[in-house]
Amino acid sequence: MIAQKIALTSKTLKTTLFASLAGAVVVLVLQPMHTSSLPILAAYGLWSAHLFFGFLLFLAGVAGLQKLGWSNPWPTVVSALLLPLLFGCVSLVLDYGFGNLEDSDDSPTTLLGLLFEEVLAVTPASLVIAGALIYFLNREAQISEAAPPQAPAEEVSKSVPLRDLIASVPPNLGDDILRLHAQDHYVEIVTTQGRSLLSEQFGECVDKLADLSGIQCHRSHWVRLAHVVEIQKKGSAYVCLLSNGEEVPVSRRKYSEFKSRLGVSASAG
Repeated sequence: MIAQKIALTSKTLKTTLFASLAGAVVVLVLQPMHTSSLPILAAYGLWSAHLFFGFLLFLAGVAGLQKLGWSNPWPTVVSALLLPLLFGCVSLVLDYGFGNLEDSDDSPTTLLGLLFEEVLAVTPASLVIAGALIYFLNREAQISEAAPPQAPAEEVSKSVPLRDLIASVPPNLGDDILRLHAQDHYVEIVTTQGRSLLSEQFGECVDKLADLSGIQCHRSHWVRLAHVVEIQKKGSAYVCLLSNGEEVPVSRRKYSEFKSRLGVSASAG
């Protein structure tokens, strides 16, 4: 079963499209009777479209059920069982669009009958599509787990001068940043060497520091996780204590993510 989380990103769509185009070549080599009356390019387009939507429907089903919180193996099982029905609807539309509908005396005359016949016809192909995706996605997950771990972003970024990330930082502040604080049209930057006001946009500064291990813990505050000592509760609010003794507010919306990334428990202070 698919253990990894599925997301329909542009990379996933590109991979799915490539697999569909390549798979259509294999199908044409087998010379299926279903498209024997179509020109070669039309048949190739039809099979490519069939495979693309078949892959996409299965991946979307798994991704949607995972997002709803379903645990394995149910997203995979349910998506595989529903695929023939969904794929049958799409296949019927594609056949109609490519002018490949069968017209014989034995063909059903109602839409429901046509759909039922199409679902039965695509069920084997649906199971092959689901099985192929399960195999390749699990194999990809195993390769990723076996790959040597990369150095954390925090370690990589230590060798990058702070001024290479934010050019307006004064040289005397060094490279070891603790936090940012939005103040009207300025941004206060605090490092282990001092502090300064920059004529910058807060959001742009946060984006420039994306390679550092930090988090925007509040609407107007960003902190570097390496300098966070602990999270404390003060009344109904939360603050994080930094290594220089300063306290920075933590919004309720960011509290859970912040605590998770720190890997520590909040202390009641």
